[in-house]
Amino acid sequence: MSGVTTIERQIFIAAPPETVFRFFVEPAFMARWFGQQHTLDPRPGGIFRVEVSAGNLVRGTFTEVRPHRRIAFTWGWEGRDDLPPGRSLVEIELVPKDGGILLRLRHSGLPTMTETPFTPEEHRKRWANYLARLGKQSPNPIKHERRMS
Repeated sequence: MSGVTTIERQIFIAAPPETVFRFFVEPAFMARWFGQQHTLDPRPGGIFRVEVSAGNLVRGTFTEVRPHRRIAFTWGWEGRDDLPPGRSLVEIELVPKDGGILLRLRHSGLPTMTETPFTPEEHRKRWANYLARLGKQSPNPIKHERRMS
């Protein structure tokens, strides 16, 4: 059996938690920073499905939805045996700070033995890219990002 790894990132976004939360639970808002097509039912047990790029679909279920504070959903790729739907977990915390929020992302359970472009390193790079895009959607630009692992 292969090992698993965790990715942790955090970013300050100069926007209120209510605004940032919408970018994780409303398809029209999510489309502005992540993915092309979205099926989101933001309640525990509800579907999380995003066509990230042409033909690459991530699918899971929401496991936790606390408005303006925390969102968690399982994650995996349709058609992939090495990282199937629901295999890993993405947790997002929105912590009020300095007139904005500190967004903490934790993506756990990623198998270390996956093929490109589904490796943990590719997930790290893509989360950095997507979080930077999310920060640009706020009324004020990002102040900083920090890679935690």
